[in-house]
Amino acid sequence: MTAAHPAGAQVGAVVVAAGRGERLGGGVPKALVEVGGRTLVARAVDGLRRAGVATIVVVHPPSEADAFAAVLHDTSILAPGGEDRSASVRAGLDALPPDVTLVAVHDAARAFTPPEVIAAAIRAVTGDVVAAAPALPVADTLKRVDGDDVVATLDRAGVVAVQTPQVFPRAVIRAVGVAGASATDDLGLVEARLAAGELDGRVVWVPGSPRALKVTYPDDLVIAEALARGEASAT
Repeated sequence: MTAAHPAGAQVGAVVVAAGRGERLGGGVPKALVEVGGRTLVARAVDGLRRAGVATIVVVHPPSEADAFAAVLHDTSILAPGGEDRSASVRAGLDALPPDVTLVAVHDAARAFTPPEVIAAAIRAVTGDVVAAAPALPVADTLKRVDGDDVVATLDRAGVVAVQTPQVFPRAVIRAVGVAGASATDDLGLVEARLAAGELDGRVVWVPGSPRALKVTYPDDLVIAEALARGEASAT
């Protein structure tokens, strides 16, 4: 499918795949773990391409360039990652061609994000919107804890669980990260600038998908394998 991109925007993507995935195990970087015969990173790149994103940078562990090149077969620009997520995102931004004006920052671990969800997040960045991401309303009861003690029940009304890709005008994501700020969630960098009055605009969310789970633990692979089987049977 082809995304309806905001008028005049040249869209690119940065796929963050530089983590070692120690919680998942397997002896290889998480992005190189195979599910249904394909690596997570290859699936993530394919989802972006099916959403209409042609220019994709994959940020990999510095020592794994050859392994990623062998998996991706010249379908993406490769860039070595940094010491943390934010440094890896900056490395990906640096590797994008200069004509890219809108950037989707995606996790390789969310390899099953449907293309229509990706496209919706891209379309949402228009007008005064400076960031957009897919998200799902929280279904679980939320508790605040102190060590082993449960101390409060939190109101989940108005709470969502954010997924990726998170989409930004390139100038915005570059500006909020240029000072070397670090965050596990790129939207958080934009939110902080908005709260400080250093940036104008809105951050919005679009409906996400349960399929966009983040593969983190071994049990997540069971779900991922089921998703892969479902995709195979649908083709």
